[in-house]
Amino acid sequence: MQIDGIYGQSHRILLTAQEKNVLYWTAEGKTHWEVGAILGISEATVITHLKNSRIKLRATNKTHAIVEAIRQSQIPLFKGRRAISHFIQNEPVAFDVRCNLAESDGLRMSPDQSARIPNIDVLVDDAEDVGEFFTALDQTCTVLGFDALILSCHKSTREALLLDPTYCSIPLNVMREYKRMNLIENDVLLAQLIGCDRPFVWDSTYDRYRDKRSQCFLEFLREFRFTMGIIVPLEDEVGFRSFLGLLASMQRVVDVGTLDAVCSLGKKAQIKALELGL
Repeated sequence: MQIDGIYGQSHRILLTAQEKNVLYWTAEGKTHWEVGAILGISEATVITHLKNSRIKLRATNKTHAIVEAIRQSQIPLFKGRRAISHFIQNEPVAFDVRCNLAESDGLRMSPDQSARIPNIDVLVDDAEDVGEFFTALDQTCTVLGFDALILSCHKSTREALLLDPTYCSIPLNVMREYKRMNLIENDVLLAQLIGCDRPFVWDSTYDRYRDKRSQCFLEFLREFRFTMGIIVPLEDEVGFRSFLGLLASMQRVVDVGTLDAVCSLGKKAQIKALELGL
């Protein structure tokens, strides 16, 4: 039997992306329910991931031993590039590319390329017409390490939220197939979006649903190579819903800096869409 607080370092590589996410948010002090809401998984799945992580890290049966090690950066969840404390700042990071996003997982631009965009906030704020606004959204999506986005503002029905968005860079054939298969009734992400006010992360590779129709929706996402994404509900009037969704074709760890940046993008995009009459 190991002494409490001891963990094995040779098994770190076995942790899945979602197990790393669960450990990360647990280290941030989130409850099982809150972690599940952020990642878009059930509370039981969160507990299972924590149990599996303890086994893989050869830790004792106390989760806090791993959590404390994470806080002290002894277990690098993000490929050892930055300590977790690097992503936690008192001031909002917004989209200043100097903050760390050029070195975080999933970012497709090199530091030299990203440095050419001094502050992505300016792209959205300075957009004077619809074309510049949509271009700014595409650029921020790329800089943040995602492949497609959907922005839907002030919609009153489920169909309008997804099938009549304000802006969508998801390939047209994907949306056509989504509509043809009538997946809107089985869209678990849409249901979670309508039912909560917090941003959450979904993962089509590791999320599992007992209901075959719900699982069919995840299989649809994987078929079109959408592995994971972030959904950010936006404040709106009663009876209306707005949201921003970013999708990625490659699995990546979502750190607190990226999540804050996506939330900031959603708020700014909603304000700019209103200014432009969209």
